Amino acid sequence: MRVILVSYHKERGHQSLVSVITCTIREEYMENVFENFSRQHSETKELIVILNKDSMNINDWLEKAESYRNVSIYQLPQNTTLGECLNFGIKLAKHPYIAKFDDDDYYSPYYLSQQIEALEKTDAAIVGKSTSFIYFEGSESLNLFYPGFEDRYVTFIRGATLTFRKELWEECHFTNVNTGEDSEFLSYCLKKGYKIYATNRYNFVNNRRADANSHSITSIHNYVNHSTEICKTDDYRPLVTKSS
Repeated sequence: MRVILVSYHKERGHQSLVSVITCTIREEYMENVFENFSRQHSETKELIVILNKDSMNINDWLEKAESYRNVSIYQLPQNTTLGECLNFGIKLAKHPYIAKFDDDDYYSPYYLSQQIEALEKTDAAIVGKSTSFIYFEGSESLNLFYPGFEDRYVTFIRGATLTFRKELWEECHFTNVNTGEDSEFLSYCLKKGYKIYATNRYNFVNNRRADANSHSITSIHNYVNHSTEICKTDDYRPLVTKSS
């Protein structure tokens, strides 16, 4: 696989614990990518960003990274699949825990600590969210998606919330596809006998953008049909954030 690689590193004086991996093809979410990482209360973290579109200007991301510690920026050819991008980032990760962050969702300051605590207190190999908040920007509606699957072992979690030990990835890589790589990863891990644990609904929000063209009609209907409106709000953060 041909790799176009430019990286930027700033190291802390102590070893990090969690490697956050974000793959993106969208320049417009650069601010969100960095904010999600920087707001995490955990000081022991690194961010690995993989740009997966040839037209993206890596220099803009490198300039942004100068304001943060423990950040690396890479660029892969746009014909590289999402599964390959994730494997590439995880292979480079220096730390024992891996957390997959999407570029356009919201991760509260307590998100990482909640996920790592669940990994350490259960015998699950992977943790994440099944029941979760979803926010429809167009209607300013905060909904609860897929209720009833909190603080329990499950067979499926949201792809944007995968957290696991890097040693698991050594056995279970992501497949070379652009869609469904998360579900295939989870399915393979289950077949290997590994457990999946869903934490509670708090500290993560799936943002559904006002531009309906950015989402498939099928996915929009799925989210609407399997969620219940909680309230209308223009700032959901106080409602979804919980320290413990």
